[in-house]
Amino acid sequence: MGRWVEVDELARFQKASGNAFSVSRNAWGLYLEDPHDGSFGYEGSPGFLDHRYLLCVLFEYAATLGLVDVAFVPPAGARPDYGGLWGSDELPFLSRYDGLLFVRLNALGAFCLGVANGYESAPREVKAVLRVLPDLDVVAIDAGLEPCDRMALDSYAVRTSDAVWKLERGKLLSAAEEGRSVAELRELLTAGSGAPLPQTVARLLEDVEARLARVRDDGPARLVECDEPALAALLANDSGTRRHCLRAGERHLVVPASSEAAFRRGLREVGYLLAAAKPSVAVGGRKAAKVTEEANGPGDEQPEEP
Repeated sequence: MGRWVEVDELARFQKASGNAFSVSRNAWGLYLEDPHDGSFGYEGSPGFLDHRYLLCVLFEYAATLGLVDVAFVPPAGARPDYGGLWGSDELPFLSRYDGLLFVRLNALGAFCLGVANGYESAPREVKAVLRVLPDLDVVAIDAGLEPCDRMALDSYAVRTSDAVWKLERGKLLSAAEEGRSVAELRELLTAGSGAPLPQTVARLLEDVEARLARVRDDGPARLVECDEPALAALLANDSGTRRHCLRAGERHLVVPASSEAAFRRGLREVGYLLAAAKPSVAVGGRKAAKVTEEANGPGDEQPEEP
């Protein structure tokens, strides 16, 4: 762990330890320039496929997962071992991974491979790029502020100039409604400033976080209208319907969508039926139904019928 190993030595050790593999079961179907003369089926040629695939696995998978560090140079001329292959005379390299020369097992890779018992990530370098002020302004003080952090600040706060954002409760609530968390903003401001947040900012974030948990969406529901308050009171207190509805004013009940079927059964037992909503009635080319008037408010002008 932590030492550079030449890739060719790693391949030699892989074969010597009995961990050899084959990329192709029939290498005759793979070739350079000519299907016959340039085929990889000739003796010794399949080894080039296996070796290049090892380079590919190390470079594209192990390195991108963070398991190994790599030392890489431009592939052209970096690995001239394929010069004896027919059809390779004009090839500057056999694969784009030819430039991979050394690999180094790092702490994460050692832990994932069982070489080490634990893993601790390297401490993140803290560089102040933000100044968070008590008046709820957030100021970018360094040109090194990442574009992604600028976009995040645009989502959480109101931009008042090219390098200044204003924290506001309404904007924070809008960001939360879009799926962003207050904790994410708190972490961004703390890491970006490298200092504890001012009390005014901390209280604002705590207040918004608390408000997010106080009003919750319990799912869709149906609004039921009764023709008189006495009937609404009856249904709200009857043993067959009261568990499936809530009062909403004098003549209305709210029935959760999950309880609608049970409410309908209880309603039939009481002797009533849930009627469909009243349709609008066209009078003189204009809709003049009471239901429409209640929905749009008295005095609202209705569109003409086509």
